[in-house]
Amino acid sequence: MDPPTRPWRASAPVWMVVLALSVAAARAPAQWLDPDACVTCPDKRIHFAAGVGLDLLARGPWVAKGFHDHACKRVLVTATVAASWEMLDALQARREGKAGRPGYGFGPLDFAATVAGAATAEALQALGRKILRRRPVASP
Repeated sequence: MDPPTRPWRASAPVWMVVLALSVAAARAPAQWLDPDACVTCPDKRIHFAAGVGLDLLARGPWVAKGFHDHACKRVLVTATVAASWEMLDALQARREGKAGRPGYGFGPLDFAATVAGAATAEALQALGRKILRRRPVASP
């Protein structure tokens, strides 16, 4: 007869790794993330407007045709630029020793506001196209 197995002993190293990562993860926001949680603050409106502007700029000739021929691609280009900007902001905040303070570091809400601005611009343009197509033609 085999002795009873104890699966929790085999998973002990896994739990130690999970515990170590959770302890390290508690420090990560203080080092890289912007703790700003204000959704209606002026800087979020600025990020929203920047998202609209970036989406409009993504239609220009400086972006390859393959990257701006569909709405989802333009939003993706805007998201890439926004994520790059936020990462540069996080690196600058780390260099200056300000990371972890409100307004400094990678701002997930700032990123989300920028992408929401781009998505809103695309939705408004699609709605405008739909409305203009339904216009009745006046007969002479």
